[in-house]
Amino acid sequence: MRTPRLNGSRRFVPVLVSSLLATVATLALLAFPSAVVASSFGFLATWGSPGAEIGQFNSPAGIAVDSQGNAYVADSFNDRIEVFDSCRRWSSSLGASGAGPGQFSTPLGTAFGPNGDVYVADANNNRIDVLTASGSYLFSWGEFGSANGQFKLPVAIATAANGDVYVADLDNNRIQAFDASGNFVRGWGRFGSGNGQFSSPFDVEVDSQGRVYVADTGNNRVQVFGASGGFLRKWGSFGSGNGQFRSPRGVAVDAQGNAFVADTSNNRVQAFDSSGTFVAKWGELGSAPGQFRFPVGTAVDPAGDVYVTEGYPNDRVQVFGDPPSTVDDLVESVLAAGLPQGIENSLVAKLKGAQDSLDRGQVKTTANKLGAFVNELEALSGKRLGPTTAAELIAESQAVVQALDCQS
Repeated sequence: MRTPRLNGSRRFVPVLVSSLLATVATLALLAFPSAVVASSFGFLATWGSPGAEIGQFNSPAGIAVDSQGNAYVADSFNDRIEVFDSCRRWSSSLGASGAGPGQFSTPLGTAFGPNGDVYVADANNNRIDVLTASGSYLFSWGEFGSANGQFKLPVAIATAANGDVYVADLDNNRIQAFDASGNFVRGWGRFGSGNGQFSSPFDVEVDSQGRVYVADTGNNRVQVFGASGGFLRKWGSFGSGNGQFRSPRGVAVDAQGNAFVADTSNNRVQAFDSSGTFVAKWGELGSAPGQFRFPVGTAVDPAGDVYVTEGYPNDRVQVFGDPPSTVDDLVESVLAAGLPQGIENSLVAKLKGAQDSLDRGQVKTTANKLGAFVNELEALSGKRLGPTTAAELIAESQAVVQALDCQS
């Protein structure tokens, strides 16, 4: 087992140490007892390896994906945020080691403000740093302590639609909320196992309704609160069964309210519906695609794909979801839409032309022909083609074009 470096007062968070020492159960790769979550969560992609070069990681933790599909990964012991584009290719690195403006000491969490600014839970500097999306330093707040606005290891951060910022304050066993400028708004929690109490809360997430989800790691559960901190519900207990956890460290929520939990010491991800009912699980101990060694952070992108970070020795990000749509899938969607014969024939002809170009290896020509297909859909929308049907076909077309762009 590798021992993470500790510089000066740098502290390696104890929850990870305990999770690394835990005995791991071997689990089935996929199990889906319910159809509540529609995605198949098949393996889609992975990137990263141990190291400090671009695109490599040293204990990646929190991850956030913006509306364009760019992934921001807290590369904790490299003291930086690494950015990858929607094709999962390295784009840039933000930050450097230190305590000055724009520098980090074990950044563990990241999130986006409503205007696209990047918020970073800078754990060993006991503060929140705010950067532009390109990495320019804006401001920060926080210092070591237990008073309002102070921190003892801020390890995760989430933002709400109204701009409020929620921080998991690990060693203070609480959640603190701030406005977008860093002014303290409210806080709740203390050490314990009762409702609204925490034992090493390691992640925080806010859903589209403003509900706050907390990975209550030491209590092996997830707790859900209203925006003001009022307790709503909880689920989970210690164990390896469905809906049980061993040191869960990450939680993410999709647009439908389904929650995805990094069940760290069980080396799996579990999915739950909006009421906290177990839906699915995947993963087992290992380094092959779909396997995990201590999954830590989770995020959901605009398409509903689930991103998972892993610590040493895998030091990587994996992505799970439905396979990208193809031109053939588009043809099937058109044929299944029940369109008037003339419209159906015209749309299918354009798609067959796009497929012919793709078969010849002409990716750009294929994308151009799909663009013409989308233009026809837009022209027909609300006229001879229902707006909902048109919007669904356009979205599927754009996904195909995106997949083609990533191949070029």
